[in-house]
Amino acid sequence: MARAKTPERIASGVYRVNAVGLPNTISVLLLESEDGWTLVDTGMASSVGRIRDAITALGSGPEDLKRIFLTHQHDDHVGGLRGLLEWAPEAEIGASKHEAEVVSGRREMDQFSHPIPRFLARNARAPGIPVGRVLHEGDLVSGFRTIFTPGHTLGHTSLLRDTDGFLFTGDAFGALVRRIRVGGAKFVCTDPPLAKHSARKLLKEDFGTVVMTHGRPLFTEARERLEEAIVRADYE
Repeated sequence: MARAKTPERIASGVYRVNAVGLPNTISVLLLESEDGWTLVDTGMASSVGRIRDAITALGSGPEDLKRIFLTHQHDDHVGGLRGLLEWAPEAEIGASKHEAEVVSGRREMDQFSHPIPRFLARNARAPGIPVGRVLHEGDLVSGFRTIFTPGHTLGHTSLLRDTDGFLFTGDAFGALVRRIRVGGAKFVCTDPPLAKHSARKLLKEDFGTVVMTHGRPLFTEARERLEEAIVRADYE
C-alpha cells in the first residue's frame, strides 16, 4: 500500500498529514519547534507508517519527534500512539487532565451519548500509556494555546495560535458526514449540549484558518462555516 507523500504545508511551521489513505478523512498535524517536531494526535494504529514517513520526508528522524499532543481519547486520535512510541520512545506525551487519565488507563473511556456508537465501541480500550505532561487551559503547545472544548469527550482540547489565528479544532467541529457539524456529529459526542457550548466558546476566539481532524481545511470563510454548523446543531 502506498504511504503518505510529503506532508502538506498549510501555515508557517505547520504541516498536515493524511493519517489514512483517503485524503481529509483523518488529519494530524506536525508543528515545527526550535528543538524538533510536535505531533498533534496519532491517527489509527495503521497510521504509524504514514506519520513516520511524513517526518522522514521533512528531513527528520525519531530523535526529532519531541512531543505528541492528544486532543482526546478516541481511537482515531490515539490509535497510533503505541507504534509511534516504539519508533520515537523519547517523545513526551501531553493531554488535558481528563484525557490523560483515560489514555493512561486510570479512568474508564467516555461513553457516546447515542446507543448505536456506544454499542459498537463496547470493546474499545484505552492505550494504557502514561501521559507525562498534563495541559491546563491556556498552556502552550509549540506556540499554540490550549482551549478546553469538552463535549465530544469530557476532556477534549483544541489548539489556537494567536499570532496568526490558526485554529485546530480536533473534533470540536468536523465534517464526518459531508457538512461541518458540531462535535463531528451529535451521535459521536459524549455530551452533545456541552459540545455545542464549546463550539460557541471557540467562536469567541480570533481565528482565520481552521483545520479539523475530519474534513477539508478552511482557508476562507471559516468563521461563517462554523457559525452555520452551530445554527444547525439541535443539541439542546
